Amino acid sequence: MARKRRIGGNRAGELNLVAMIDVAFQLLAFFLIVVVPHDAMAELSVRRPCPPMEPVAATPALRITVYPDGYTLNERLVSQKQVEERLEKLADIDNTQGVLIQCTNESTHDKLVTVLDLCAKLKMTNLSVVSSAD
Repeated sequence: MARKRRIGGNRAGELNLVAMIDVAFQLLAFFLIVVVPHDAMAELSVRRPCPPMEPVAATPALRITVYPDGYTLNERLVSQKQVEERLEKLADIDNTQGVLIQCTNESTHDKLVTVLDLCAKLKMTNLSVVSSAD
């Protein structure tokens, strides 16, 4: 008996793409559930300042409030010249003294800049500028 050969019977195999896509989505879901996110912030090396050995006395801050029509210096109404004189005296003693500059909603920008320029000219380094709702 002779074997019969098929002529032209070789067809390429079919791939079941639906099953392959299903497996790919299952693998994706598995890796999303299993993976543990790496917290980079927990491993940062940060130098924290140590607490002072003895309590440090807080330096009294000079408080300048800027109004549209003038200034107050520690709750006293003063002129711009008096503000300049007081800041110069303070800078001669210690230019790292704390200065708090408060502005009201109606304050003009040029008055604030005048005080900041004066502090910069006197090389004062510890400045805080805040806005108040007066």
